[in-house]
Amino acid sequence: MILPFIVKNPSIYAQEDNPTGDRIKIIETTFTQYTWNLVTKSGQQICTVLINHEGFPTGSETLAACSQGIANLNPTSTPLPVGTLEPTATQVNVNQLFLDTYWVFISSGEVTQTTKITIPEMIINIYAPGIPVVAPYVVIKAIEPYSEYKISRIAGKLNEDPFECLSDQCIVPISQDSRIQFWAESSYGDQTEPIIATIRTYISNNYYNVRITALDQLVEFTDSCRASWLGTGYGESPDWVVFPDSPDLLNTNDTLHYLAGKLILNKFVDASSCPDGGLFANSAPNACGLEVAKDAMAEWQNRFDPTIWAAGKEYGIPPILIKSLMEQESQFWPENARYIYEEFGFTQINELGADVALRWDEDLKNQICSTLLFDCAPSFAKMNSFEQAMLRGGLIKSIDAYCPACENMVNLDIAEQSISVSAQVIRANCSQTNYIMENQGMKATFTDMWKFTILSYHSGYYCLENALTEVHDKGLEPTWTNVSANLNCADARSYVDSVWDKLTGFQLNYLPQPTLSPLLLTPTGQSNLVNIPPTATPFPSPTPKTYLADGVIHIFLYLDSNNNLVMDNDELINNANLEVEFANGEKMIVPVNNGEGIINYLGQFKNSNVVITVKELYKTIELKIPESGELYNIIRIAPPDLPEILP
Repeated sequence: MILPFIVKNPSIYAQEDNPTGDRIKIIETTFTQYTWNLVTKSGQQICTVLINHEGFPTGSETLAACSQGIANLNPTSTPLPVGTLEPTATQVNVNQLFLDTYWVFISSGEVTQTTKITIPEMIINIYAPGIPVVAPYVVIKAIEPYSEYKISRIAGKLNEDPFECLSDQCIVPISQDSRIQFWAESSYGDQTEPIIATIRTYISNNYYNVRITALDQLVEFTDSCRASWLGTGYGESPDWVVFPDSPDLLNTNDTLHYLAGKLILNKFVDASSCPDGGLFANSAPNACGLEVAKDAMAEWQNRFDPTIWAAGKEYGIPPILIKSLMEQESQFWPENARYIYEEFGFTQINELGADVALRWDEDLKNQICSTLLFDCAPSFAKMNSFEQAMLRGGLIKSIDAYCPACENMVNLDIAEQSISVSAQVIRANCSQTNYIMENQGMKATFTDMWKFTILSYHSGYYCLENALTEVHDKGLEPTWTNVSANLNCADARSYVDSVWDKLTGFQLNYLPQPTLSPLLLTPTGQSNLVNIPPTATPFPSPTPKTYLADGVIHIFLYLDSNNNLVMDNDELINNANLEVEFANGEKMIVPVNNGEGIINYLGQFKNSNVVITVKELYKTIELKIPESGELYNIIRIAPPDLPEILP
């Protein structure tokens, strides 16, 4: 059983006073800023544009900065741009405008830009084993979605006994029916609110069963797209429209050549030992480069999973879809991969994508508008073309992670923040698809509605509308088979089919149990296991636990009197005692006879810590429980250092 929570503590903020309760980070970036003037051929200055890259300002940067100056040129009328759903105010013929103007370079210099971004909330989970176990326990795991910070501590109370783990995962032994309260702390400086759960344990066939029977909080996922399609969609949702219980389940290990090349090119991976530095002339990885980047490639494609998970939860978008689109569009590399189209972020959002999002998401429109200092009251569709262009430019700028002044040329803060925008763009396309279907008076299965949404995301409003119109005029059913056969958009069908293959082939990364890495678990007040009256069990027979081990640890103890680093027979220590403490709280005292202490153990977690102290000598070592068999360790006690000159 895995139960996820996203929780806030509005009283603690590490970065600044924040009355809204959000986790905020302030980013300062120093870069070279270039100043250009846009001037008419008659010499009239229209506006000044500030950019952070070499070359001329782009079209979106120009429109975002020059709306008022362009509006003062007495614009002429022009047909509505592609994607406009409602009439807007007087338009400017932008293409003609750029033919009638030229750029004048003014200056360049270093500037420091301050950006405030919102960090996703921590996630904390509690796991109970789903099969019988030798010793009852629960596992608490916490996740810090923002990669710069780490979980510093998990703490709580089992009944009234405190426990803590100085890591992101905590094994808590359970001796009886219990009430557990737990929370997590982050290096950001805050902590989650306490979660309270009731745990029930019972014995069946000599094995323990553990159940979490009550919780004080429950976070539910709402599929926002299905909710918007209630009038146009029907049937069952595809199998991939699920919400994973934990971000870990989104982990993948795909071979991504483009990503591997970028990791090498941007110095995240050192491939200097490979021929040609691991890259072909076109920046694709050669065989050696691909092998050297293998581990980093796997780590990189999963480093954003907590942010994907949190964005999916917040905006009601299946995280599998967000991650699949990120792989399809950029292979998880956050930059303008296709410069000619001016597409940015993990999901390669361009001005058309920004237009859809701003048109259908009022909150996003207000968020972007508030940074641009003009009237945000009208809806996006009712703004004039220059205000719309400014908003589109502002949204694109907010997800542009290219940063010449940053280490490795990528601003990872902006990259992570852009994932939330990607979820909002997907949700907006769900609304746009519903709008087109309603106008056509059509209904389709939820599976086909998702395919239409992916088509809208990739190829735009008119691509979907024109295909549906063709289907309607031919008297056909609005299925993907019929729509895809009537497409006039380049690469549209192959794109949707490619994304769909990723979605249907996505396998959640279910593991037998959480990885039980060594933990600094310090439970207190743990009693011995008690015999709880057995009750009926749903399991016909116990399943062997592969992560528990039985074995023997041999500790050899000697005083190296002659300092030859060899355990001689006359140096073996007797009449000493080993104090042994296992990670589950079990303790024992083992005598040392003829230089050897033999520690027998049953049902201990593989790879968990065992701390062994020679009581008489105050000498402590820490070992790990092996996969199987016996473990041998020698403790050498060095002879004392005697002073050469006595006082």
